[in-house]
Amino acid sequence: MRRVTGLVVALFLTSCAGSHHFRSTNAAETTSTPPYLELRSDHSVGTLHFPRGIYVLDAVDDAGYYYRAPRKIVQHSFSGNLLHNGGIFVAKRDQKKLRGYVILASGLTHVGNLSRTDHEFRS
Repeated sequence: MRRVTGLVVALFLTSCAGSHHFRSTNAAETTSTPPYLELRSDHSVGTLHFPRGIYVLDAVDDAGYYYRAPRKIVQHSFSGNLLHNGGIFVAKRDQKKLRGYVILASGLTHVGNLSRTDHEFRS
């Protein structure tokens, strides 16, 4: 099921981000960045909650790497919690720059600055 979801998201993102050469990848394919990113504490950006845990390299584009969250990103709202696919984006230019990303109805959206969160890249 996770593979199917990943494929659907990848196809959707490819159509939205055509000029950025977005493509799905996996930890074994990419040697230019570590395959895992551990977020050691929960972090919130506005109403979005990024869980602590091991994020897995899932996709890449011209600008950076996309690490999929271990669980859904929770968006707190007046009508209750909404769950979204998402994770952490790491810029190729400076791997110290981390941003959150979520998949919304309008497409992939980068949110917030997670650079100061307690994190570690893992092999």
